[in-house]
Amino acid sequence: MALTVDFDKFDKTGLKPVLKKFETAGIPVEDVEATNKGKRESGFLIKTATLTFASGQKLVVKAKAGGGIFQVKLNGKVIPIKAVDDIAKAVDEVITHIKANEPAFLKQKEKNAGIVKVPKLKAVNTSTAAQIETISAAIEQIKGTNENIRTETSVQAEHVTDLKAQLSGLEVQLKDERSKTDKLHLDIEMLQSQESA
Repeated sequence: MALTVDFDKFDKTGLKPVLKKFETAGIPVEDVEATNKGKRESGFLIKTATLTFASGQKLVVKAKAGGGIFQVKLNGKVIPIKAVDDIAKAVDEVITHIKANEPAFLKQKEKNAGIVKVPKLKAVNTSTAAQIETISAAIEQIKGTNENIRTETSVQAEHVTDLKAQLSGLEVQLKDERSKTDKLHLDIEMLQSQESA
């Protein structure tokens, strides 16, 4: 069945087939911002949807009337899409971009999370006790940030483990299906040989 998007329902409900495809690819969407309101850009009637993934990456999709893709931005940067008139292929291209960008995005996110602005010491009008209190508060903030990073890394690791388990299960199912198919082929060959005998 072809993947389609209804331009007249360019909202969370209308985008369900696309969201399902992202989830199947292992990159679930946590939030959707889509008002289904159109506006003109470069002579086209455009509707915009912003998808936020579990990792924090943001995808902004602009669609033209008729269902074609007008523009796609990943984390604020325009990404090239070849199959602008084929939604299924366009989504596959986007999935490839998101997965390729994920490691660098998470690394930068972790780096940014670890940056805590330590206040400068003032030589005038600030008591030593007040300066010590300010620095201590900054140290506690750094500790809290590090703990958040460890928790998020642990959650991501669990997500990867779950995906690997799903993949392993699918491989077992595929092997079983192939075995059944091989048996059917043998049964058919046996029947054919009996008929020709």
